[in-house]
Amino acid sequence: MAAWWRTGGGVAVLGCALLVHPPVAIAADNAALGGVGGIDNGTLLGGDGTGEARISLFAVDLALVKQARDLGGAVLPPGAPVTPGQEVWFVLYVDNPTPVPVDDLRLTDLIDESQFTYVPGSLEQASVPSGSSDAFIWAGSWSPLTDIVGPPDDEGSVTDTRGPAGPDRLTIGAETVQANLTVDLPAATLRAFRLRARVN
Repeated sequence: MAAWWRTGGGVAVLGCALLVHPPVAIAADNAALGGVGGIDNGTLLGGDGTGEARISLFAVDLALVKQARDLGGAVLPPGAPVTPGQEVWFVLYVDNPTPVPVDDLRLTDLIDESQFTYVPGSLEQASVPSGSSDAFIWAGSWSPLTDIVGPPDDEGSVTDTRGPAGPDRLTIGAETVQANLTVDLPAATLRAFRLRARVN
């Protein structure tokens, strides 16, 4: 995932390069070999690594998607013009189309403070079924997250990295620098997070 912004004569041009592709499954086979008095000597059923002694594992790379949207939720195309003072939403999501849950999901996103100012208290999350459309994600049931790290704690936070004043680093999950609560991603679920920012 990559995102970039540039300014030109009072009008900023917004662009996002998104990783949107179907998950790629990588298969690996594991086999247990064994036998009485030696390996694979025919004395144990499956000792040659066949049948129940052979296990196939499938690893799936899940894509992280980042979108810029207007205040109504419409996805802004790459190169869309925005003006100083205008507010936009940034939406990050991970889709898990597999039948297996993902444990301990962790995301970090830096806000370019030369281009955007985070709107405090705008961090939210939603869960929808895997494969949901952009419109369905936006129409999901969004619940607020606190900006702060620590009690009362939740799954996300937005903190200041001590550059220019103001929050500029979003973390989701149990990141070491911002120890939020652990985030799990259930099977067949898309988990989305959004924050609002003002164009400088």
